[in-house]
This record gives sequence, structure tokens and C-alpha cells, in this order.
Amino acid sequence: MSQSRMPAAKRREQLLKTAAAIVATEGADRLTLQTLADRAGVSKPITYNHFGDRKGLLQQLYQSYDERLVSQLRAVESSRVRTVEELAEVLAVAYFDCAERNGDIYDAVVAALSAYPEYMDLKTRICVYFVEFYRDFFGPVANLNEPGQKASLIAIYGASDELARALTAGHLSKADAVSGLSQLISRILKG
Repeated sequence: MSQSRMPAAKRREQLLKTAAAIVATEGADRLTLQTLADRAGVSKPITYNHFGDRKGLLQQLYQSYDERLVSQLRAVESSRVRTVEELAEVLAVAYFDCAERNGDIYDAVVAALSAYPEYMDLKTRICVYFVEFYRDFFGPVANLNEPGQKASLIAIYGASDELARALTAGHLSKADAVSGLSQLISRILKG
């Protein structure tokens, strides 16, 4: 086994990439800490040190995709004040880029993690996470304090998620997904 020393953050990233490759080629059921250690060329204790157990690995894997998307959007958001339409398009493009890169892997990881009793509500937690992000993201350009706005943000999340599924399944082009989501967000937030 090749266990050359590398900084913890770099090793964690290497392990997460390897875990994603296992899910992509063999499915989430084949992802174990032992399989990950074997594929990454490290000892099993190294995978335990980073993730604790399989559940921790699955959790960190899905969170890494969410965090990467939100980080990318925060960088754009802080670059200058935009209109609802501009931010809607930025969000749609980034969301569907992420879906094209990671959609099947992400869905498989979320499904596997949802099998654990304490994660049965994971899809709801992910929705809450994104609704809060959308509130911050669109807050500077949209009035999100009116009654019913939380429901509107939940609807945006639901539409994003379903359009991403249609895109990754080949039922919708990326251009149509971006256009559809951008227009929907603009209509919802501009009232």
C-alpha cells in the first residue's frame, strides 16, 4: 500500500474522490471503508480516522457536493449586486453543472445514507439547507420577508431538484433546464 504522508485535507479530498468513483462504477452498496482503503492505497485505519464509519463517509461525501456548490455560488454572489434574473441564471447554471457532474453519485449516496434511521429525513434536511442558502443568496435583490416566501423558496428547491433529475436522465437539455429554472425563480421572487 502506498501511504505517502499528505496533509489531512488533501488526503480527505483524495478519499472522497475515490469514494465517488466507487459509487459511480459499482454503486453505493459497494462503498465501505475497507473498499475505500483498498482503492485509495491506504490502510483501513486512515479511512476510519477521516470518516469514523461508513455512515460518516456517506455523510461527508454528500455534504462535500453541497458545500462545493454553495461555495461556488457565494463567490459569484459577493462579486457584485445583481438582479433577480441574473442571480437566477447563475444559480441555475451552477446547479445543473453540479447535477451533470455528480447527479447519479449524489442521489445514490443520499439514498444509501437515508437507509440509516437517523437520516430518514435527510431529503428534508437538504431542502432546509438550500432554502436557507436561497434566502441569503436572493435576499439582497428580492423581498423575502413577506408571508409565504419560505414556501416559495421550498418550491424553487423542489423545481431545481426535479429539473436536475430530468436533465441527468436525458429527458431535458441543459439549456432548457437553465431557462426553465431561471424563469421560474424570476416569476416566483418578483411576484
